[in-house]
Amino acid sequence: MIDTRKIQLNESIVIDTTVDIAMPKGFEATDTAVSVVGKLKNTGSNAFALDAMAECRLELACSLCLQPVAQRLSFHINENYAEAQDAADEDIAFSDYTIDIYPAVQRNLFLNIPMKPLCDDDCAGLCPQCGTNLNKTDCNCEGDIVNEQFRDLLQMFED
Repeated sequence: MIDTRKIQLNESIVIDTTVDIAMPKGFEATDTAVSVVGKLKNTGSNAFALDAMAECRLELACSLCLQPVAQRLSFHINENYAEAQDAADEDIAFSDYTIDIYPAVQRNLFLNIPMKPLCDDDCAGLCPQCGTNLNKTDCNCEGDIVNEQFRDLLQMFED
């Protein structure tokens, strides 16, 4: 929590902190500590601008084989804060002269997490029939796997 009464008009304070972000349930990542370094500037009329760089180490699950993947992530945070009664849609509202940077860090972290993390560019994934990790061993499944719901549709294209 940052007390905004300490920041004079057009002046900045240095932000150098670590924010612990809790990942939502069902999200294939562990909670993570995000290092944030930057400045919070008083832009006037009860408005402030946060300009910072953030870094963290994420533990994600590979989107193909589900093995844990450690990934370093760096991202820029540029957010505007405004007193609750003056806040526009894109601003983060604050009250009682106190700014909490947690929501800004959390939002920017979630926006920068890769959509499909991979353990390796050549990841073979899991066998869709038996679930064997094809990066570690071959499976004994035979033939092409066809979803029974689409078998009639595939027969239309055999000619």
